[in-house]
Amino acid sequence: MQRIIRALNSVEEWTLVLVLLGLAFLSFVQVFCRYVLQFSFTWMEELGRYLGVFIAFLGASLGVKYGSHFSMDLIYEKVSSDRFRHGLKVIINIASGLMFFVIAYYGWEQAMKLRRFGVLTSALEVPKYWAYLPIPFFSTIMGIRFINLGIRHLVRLVRREPFRMGPEQ
Repeated sequence: MQRIIRALNSVEEWTLVLVLLGLAFLSFVQVFCRYVLQFSFTWMEELGRYLGVFIAFLGASLGVKYGSHFSMDLIYEKVSSDRFRHGLKVIINIASGLMFFVIAYYGWEQAMKLRRFGVLTSALEVPKYWAYLPIPFFSTIMGIRFINLGIRHLVRLVRREPFRMGPEQ
């Protein structure tokens, strides 16, 4: 099971790297063509916008995985009880996970509404719901990761383990 999870993590990270490099390359080509060759591609800006959404949600999901999102840790520093710290983390992570499940639900609803209406993107002329699918997909992954972190803190709370700040991979 650990090998499968490591393989999925690797796919996720490499996908982010390759899409980010692809977006940078497309942006370079667009700028070069516009200012040097005096023409531009009409579809490049739209594709860049949709790839940006994909990168943002995939990157946010990886941020949850590595614990790199900012947090207000003043309360954790002022409270000396490890049980209270773990309890607070349980509440915060479960609430965050549930919030991302709500975002995933409404993101899916919006994507399916666009699919039913048959809306196409203006420049690429592909179904617009494709551009919305990263929102429910990666929001679901973020929700699962937050719930997983909440459960891990709950286990640490029950076992009375010491509280540690930092990445919780």
